[in-house]
Amino acid sequence: MQRRSATADKLYDVRFRQRLRRALRAPLRAILVWGLALALLLACGLAYVLAQDRGNRLAAAQRQSLALATGADRLLQLELDNLSQALRGEGVGAQALLADAPARAPALIEASLRGLLRRHPELHDVALLDAQGRRRFGGPGDPHVREWALGSRRNGDDVFVGPYRRLADGQAVVTLALPLASGDWVVAHWRVAALQRIVGGVDAGRDGVVALTDTHGLLLAASSAAAGTTGTRIRLPLGLVRGRPQGSAMGMHHAVFGQQARMLAVSGGGDYPLLAVAGLSVREALAPWWWFAGAALSVYLLYLAGFGYLLGSLRRAEGRQRQMLERLRRGDEELRLAHEMGGIGTWRVEADQGHLLLAEPTGTLFGAPQLRMSLPAFLARVHDDDRARVEQLYDQALHGNGEYNVVYRIHSLDGGLRWLAARGARVQGRDGLCMTGAVQDVSERLEAQARLFDAERQFRLVFERNPLPFWLFAVDSLRFLEVNQAAIRQYGYSREEFLGMTLLQLRPRSEAERLLQDVRTSREGFDAPSVWTHQRKDGSLLSVRVHSADLDFGGVPARLILAEDVSQRMADERELAFRASHDVTTGLLNPRALAEALDARRQAGYAVAYVQLRWLALIGATLGQAAGDAVLCAVAQRLRGLGERFGLTAHQPSQDFVLAVLDAQQLPQALQALLEAVSAPVQGGAFTQQLQAHVGVALCPDDAAGAEETIGSAAQAAHAAQAEGRSVVRFERSMSARIGERLRLAGRIHQAIARQEFELHFQPIMHAGSGAPRLLEALIRWPQADGSYIAPDQFIQLCEDTGLILPLGRWVMQAAAQARQQLALRGWADLPVAVNVSALQFFDGDLVADLVQACAAAGLAVDGLHLELTESSLMRQPQQALEVLRQLRALGVSVALDDVGTGFSSMAYLRDLPLDTLKIDRSFIADVHRDARNASICEALLTLGRSLGLDVVAEGVETEEQLQWLRAHGCDQVQGYLLGRPAPLAQVIDALGARDAQDAVTA
Repeated sequence: MQRRSATADKLYDVRFRQRLRRALRAPLRAILVWGLALALLLACGLAYVLAQDRGNRLAAAQRQSLALATGADRLLQLELDNLSQALRGEGVGAQALLADAPARAPALIEASLRGLLRRHPELHDVALLDAQGRRRFGGPGDPHVREWALGSRRNGDDVFVGPYRRLADGQAVVTLALPLASGDWVVAHWRVAALQRIVGGVDAGRDGVVALTDTHGLLLAASSAAAGTTGTRIRLPLGLVRGRPQGSAMGMHHAVFGQQARMLAVSGGGDYPLLAVAGLSVREALAPWWWFAGAALSVYLLYLAGFGYLLGSLRRAEGRQRQMLERLRRGDEELRLAHEMGGIGTWRVEADQGHLLLAEPTGTLFGAPQLRMSLPAFLARVHDDDRARVEQLYDQALHGNGEYNVVYRIHSLDGGLRWLAARGARVQGRDGLCMTGAVQDVSERLEAQARLFDAERQFRLVFERNPLPFWLFAVDSLRFLEVNQAAIRQYGYSREEFLGMTLLQLRPRSEAERLLQDVRTSREGFDAPSVWTHQRKDGSLLSVRVHSADLDFGGVPARLILAEDVSQRMADERELAFRASHDVTTGLLNPRALAEALDARRQAGYAVAYVQLRWLALIGATLGQAAGDAVLCAVAQRLRGLGERFGLTAHQPSQDFVLAVLDAQQLPQALQALLEAVSAPVQGGAFTQQLQAHVGVALCPDDAAGAEETIGSAAQAAHAAQAEGRSVVRFERSMSARIGERLRLAGRIHQAIARQEFELHFQPIMHAGSGAPRLLEALIRWPQADGSYIAPDQFIQLCEDTGLILPLGRWVMQAAAQARQQLALRGWADLPVAVNVSALQFFDGDLVADLVQACAAAGLAVDGLHLELTESSLMRQPQQALEVLRQLRALGVSVALDDVGTGFSSMAYLRDLPLDTLKIDRSFIADVHRDARNASICEALLTLGRSLGLDVVAEGVETEEQLQWLRAHGCDQVQGYLLGRPAPLAQVIDALGARDAQDAVTA
């Protein structure tokens, strides 16, 4: 009954508070509704008044703009009518003079025209023209007068108005033309400045505009500069002049005169193709309206502010009344909330009745469906393992043998288990002896303790068994508090030694201050990893990446450390960093790192010397990699000394060096020392090598703004030095132009290959004794549209540099195979064709496959083509060259070594190469019959060829004396202008046929 009474009282209190709240809010709701209705009505009224006022002001502006346009148009029409009458009078008078007094007419007409100009200063000139527009009297003629005049006027028979133009003296005019009955024309140029007087005095307001235009929007005059510049076009609306009456209002438009919105009106379109356009600024017309709108808005906002203040006052009064009710219930609510939040309930057991009475929230804790239950029913819900202990402690407390204090498990209503902590005591009540106390749900606390215990156990396992060193030290004393076995193994100390040490003993002395500063830095959570140097017990050092976190260790501020040994990784990173910025073989900077170092100085005034060493890469290919590296390192060591003396040194693989002279004033001394260093013989293995250097010089900032550009400029100068055969070349701006020209030429070559613009000429190679042809050498030619040719020496090397020699070489081989087929069809089946092969084709292309494919496409055997190679190209990579030559020998292809004696050859390699022919360079054939040195060289080469079993061909035979000398000394074959110039295949075949016929007649 007591429980039902309490519930009823609570329900009554709730209903009472609801009725009180409704009673307080009723007048407030009525005030709110009526106030909002009035606000809405006021807003609608103000909006209507503002809209009406705005429309009236815009309509007034529209009417005013129409009046301005109409007035300007009337003035314009009046002016044109006056000019029309004046021109008509001049025309009629001139016709009469020509008819009545032809002898005096010219002078009188000229005088009359001058008089007209004096009476009408708005005219620039007046002329009387014939029907074709040629001048008869007065100003200049106009041969196009009929063309523009017939389409320029809209209605009537008045004067024609022509286009806007500027005369030679710079004056802007509009042309007027009046046709006469005789077919002649009176033509005048009307100054545009005169039109400005029509609109100049018009008052259109500060931002308003009145303008005169033609029907296409060409601006002729304007009252304000806002309209634009005379002679420019304005963007008139599409309907501005189409189908409009004499005066029309156009409404609001944007971006006609400037970007402002204006009320436009137009007048015109009568007898003349001219318009008067007026536009009054909408912003200026609505300026008073904005003040009116602001005042209306202020009144409305004032009403809203007053209404809001009234509502606020009423709500505050209602709040104070509600607070009085809340204070009455606060105590009970706070107590109930405390029990619910803390999971606490109260209970009581009446000893004589044996019933357990529970407070309202306590039933949930005990797993009881009702608030009154018997003790056996309660004990039945207690966990089996805890029931006896609970019952024992209850009996002891009930009989006065101690306090009831127990933690046990109980089955909840949902079938789960809950941990409860119960406390109680025996008391003497009005109804007799009883037990009373409190109970609390401690399930979450015990579960948290269990999780914490499990986490500590897992952390201990991770700490102890982690393969990386782990330790814990006190932040204030730096003493070790705990270490794991990995730390003991890594650093060589025992656990006892660690616990007696401080962190400072694990670091080198040089890092002590940094360590103390780092420890004093407060942290939250985990610290970012950092690399430190640690010291083992034996004194050895290691690089360690430290991961740390601050924590509390038994009340002591501590820091947990995981130390990862990164010594090898750091060494690898240093090696990678070195390799990224240095050349591994020489140990010098690479050009990119050199450029970064120069830019980092942020100081200009330095010089860069770019050194190209010829034959340096060829030494390694010829004498072996070890010899090549030895020479390279020897040169690098010399230049390193120059770098220490003058600035910085870098190496660009494989045979280029860069010397940066930081003080440009020392450039002469640096260049002198540089040339001495690279010109001195270099020891490479068992051989002493002599190198040839080409040096390009560039200055910063004279030649380039940045280091990378300066190095590039010096490289361009070095290329120029090599091309010109000079030791040192200073960079010039024209070099970039030449390089650009080379790039453009490369583009043309690429296009010419695609279009097959090249052609082959052929030069015969004859037997030295009999004069019979032995083979034809294919020589490439590049014809131009004007009939000239671009010489091969102007594009072959560029093709080598850009890689275009590969597709060009394939085309030459295919064309040569087709030419060989044509020779066979013309009766020269036993005459092979020789093709020159570049080093890039030989090593980087698939030469054998290209040859087989070209011959197969032409239906030839592969021995129908011979190949010619230079000895310098073979000596680049002798081993690879030997392999390719063996493949060609297996196919039966004959190979000739071209330009013998000009390259860097090794007789040992030459002996082993599977060659068929040696070709003596033309430089040794010149004057061979009278130059002892050339004769000695040729005799040696002829002897070399015979000793190796090779045919010998002499190039560049141009005189009979050279031919006789070569025959006398046993040369096998000869080639040169004396025997036949390069020519297209058809001409060569005809020449061979003629020679064959001549030999037959002679025989």
